[in-house]
Amino acid sequence: MLDKLRKASSGWVAQLLIALLVVSFAVWGVSGFFTGFNADVVATVGKTEVTVRQFVRNYDATLRQLSQQFGQPVSPEQAQMFGVPQQVLGRLVADATLTDDARSMSLGISNEALSTEIAGDSVFHDASGNFDRIRFVQLLQNAGLTEDQYVQELRTGYIRQQITDGLAGETKVPDAFMRALHEYQSEERNLSWIVLAPDAAGAIPEPTETDLTAFFEGRKSDWRAPEFRALSLMRLTPADVADASGVTDAEAQAQYDRVVATRFTTPERRQIEQIVFNSEEQGQEAAAALTGGKSFDEVAAMPGMPDVVDLGLIPRTEIIDPKVADAAFGLAASGVSPLIAGQFGPVIVRVSAIEPETVTPFAEVRDTLKAEIAASRAVEEIRDQLDVIEDARAGGSSLEEIAGNYDLTLRTIPAVDAAGRDADGTAIAHLPGGQALVTAAFESDVGLDNDPIPADDGYVWFQVTAVSAERDRELAEVREMVIAAWKAAEVEKRLTARADEIRAEVESDGDLAAVATAAGLTVQTAAGVKRGGEPPVGLAAPAVEAAFGGPQGYAAVADGQDGAKLVITTTGVTVPPYFSGAPDLVQPEEQFSGELANDLLTSYVYQLQERLGVTVNQVALQTAIGSFQTGPGL
Repeated sequence: MLDKLRKASSGWVAQLLIALLVVSFAVWGVSGFFTGFNADVVATVGKTEVTVRQFVRNYDATLRQLSQQFGQPVSPEQAQMFGVPQQVLGRLVADATLTDDARSMSLGISNEALSTEIAGDSVFHDASGNFDRIRFVQLLQNAGLTEDQYVQELRTGYIRQQITDGLAGETKVPDAFMRALHEYQSEERNLSWIVLAPDAAGAIPEPTETDLTAFFEGRKSDWRAPEFRALSLMRLTPADVADASGVTDAEAQAQYDRVVATRFTTPERRQIEQIVFNSEEQGQEAAAALTGGKSFDEVAAMPGMPDVVDLGLIPRTEIIDPKVADAAFGLAASGVSPLIAGQFGPVIVRVSAIEPETVTPFAEVRDTLKAEIAASRAVEEIRDQLDVIEDARAGGSSLEEIAGNYDLTLRTIPAVDAAGRDADGTAIAHLPGGQALVTAAFESDVGLDNDPIPADDGYVWFQVTAVSAERDRELAEVREMVIAAWKAAEVEKRLTARADEIRAEVESDGDLAAVATAAGLTVQTAAGVKRGGEPPVGLAAPAVEAAFGGPQGYAAVADGQDGAKLVITTTGVTVPPYFSGAPDLVQPEEQFSGELANDLLTSYVYQLQERLGVTVNQVALQTAIGSFQTGPGL
């Protein structure tokens, strides 16, 4: 709210919030308990104190700012979870560190300069742009500040800014750094590559038992069986109890009459074109031409006329301008309106096609409506049955007994892992309750009663009947999968070896085309490829990164799509000229300059805190934070 106060506490200091927070806690910690404090002091740096009032005011302002960002109030409990008290305290301690240092340097700002700054703050101005003292006092009161407190905080803020500006205010990264950054980001390469598809590896024989066993033992964890649970399930959803045969035609007809306009009626639609004229005179000229016998198309082709806008085949409700809607839906097919005083200017409308309103007859949707009514009634019935079933469970009835008594289906799941897969690793289809059920099952145990899981407007009850701990599988259990993995590894090995051979040949004579021809492969090319840019078709980002691993003529091996290997070579390198201060470098230069300044200030504040010493009054801090349980009162 108070721009000058924010300005005096912003700049490099504000940007240092997180960095200084870490530095401060590294030096003085937050877990110590200190005595001998004034009860109104939260922390002390050297001879400078952070008062409880300062902490509460800043903490409250931070909570309000977070609440605005999140679009909902941030509670004190959430604030502590986010570490907000520590962040606020870290910022205030950093401010106090610089304030104490400024005091030791006898830095200051004159009353005249401070008065000028306050008077120039537009937030304190009236409608005429003049300083309004009444508004000034009122805003300070709203912020919980007296005039003396505001002036003092503004003064110390400007004094701190003298240190930060003097130390890092004009910090800039070296031009050599920006040149290197430019070359890295702007370099363009022309690339050529060939693709070694998996079939280039040739036929892979069956592994010997020795090879297969060694391969399996070396990767045994890849086939480790996860923990499985066996479940017994009972589901009660509208689909299980709904009975459409119990709904009469009259009930379905009554529902049809209630919703026919919104669900079963397609409104009339018209293909509408319009010309919105630039002026009334131009519109009158077009209208006169129409009256004189010209067609809509001929008028549109007259010199200086605006383009025809096709609104498409639309219902009346989608036309923004009511006058255009009235005119368009009052015309016959191929009709052209007179000049209309539309919302967006004079306009003439043509209707080129009309699609009449259609209403789906009751007979076509009767069964659908009956099913919906039955499902709706079933939802109500399930609410009643829930209590009945829960009472039966409380009385000791098993799920099997309840399912038999109420004609429900009891389903067994022999094995499910924590991801909802069966023993073969296949996702279990039509699992009622989905992942919520699986999660609850893995939080339960054999024989325990569990709360029902909401599912499909109903509920599913479950019981864990067995638990199988995770274990290493034997080769015989996963033999086919291990053979497939061994063959894939052999393909990978062969392709990598062949790709390395081709890369060596290319680096030796530099002729990828000749190597490709000899191997019966096709060379693909792409020009102007940049680091971090959109990869060309056929290359993924890692392959592009590999191509930038050396100078022109450099060849690299990279992974392709679907298990293929690529051999990529750089056939051309272009680096655009570097211009200091180029528009595309302004933002990166500001970013890196800011980070360099942050490093300087972080180091400076770290050394100050080591020399001055920092202490924290945990009692006062916790009291101040606790006051927000019922609202800050300090």
